[in-house]
Amino acid sequence: MCLSFARRSLLCAALLAVFAAGASRAEIASADLTLVRTVTEGDWLDLRLQVLGLRLSYPAYRVHLGLEEEASPGTATVSYTFWLSAAMADHLRDAGRSETERLLSYHGMGINAQVADLVRQEFPELWPRFDVTADVVGTFLTPGTEVDDPPQELGRWRQGELEWTYER
Repeated sequence: MCLSFARRSLLCAALLAVFAAGASRAEIASADLTLVRTVTEGDWLDLRLQVLGLRLSYPAYRVHLGLEEEASPGTATVSYTFWLSAAMADHLRDAGRSETERLLSYHGMGINAQVADLVRQEFPELWPRFDVTADVVGTFLTPGTEVDDPPQELGRWRQGELEWTYER
């Protein structure tokens, strides 16, 4: 059976109207939203860092922030990956190494400041022992040159400053 375009469009519109009319609204009971949940300080910090990373992201770059367990038992660091878009990476290639280092350092210092503010404001028990210089590390990545190439590391954020690692 072959239907013309107009008849197919009319049939689709009719089916859509039938299904849309029968749609119901989902509702979450208020009681379900007032239940108390116990969360560890580390889990809460990790979640807040992930949300902060989303807030710091833009179309030109994405920031993935989180809490990472360290090799020595009982320690963790705040770790981030700064993913540059292909367009921003092209712009920085044209701008040269010194401008790229300046821009990445600017972002590294900004992320450090945002993390320090978060810990100071929302984690008063952790704040006195938190050292933003030692406890925050990051990696700056750019897309590979070819579609199948892995990301290339431009630099690392350690001890409050940028360490250039990119080699052509």
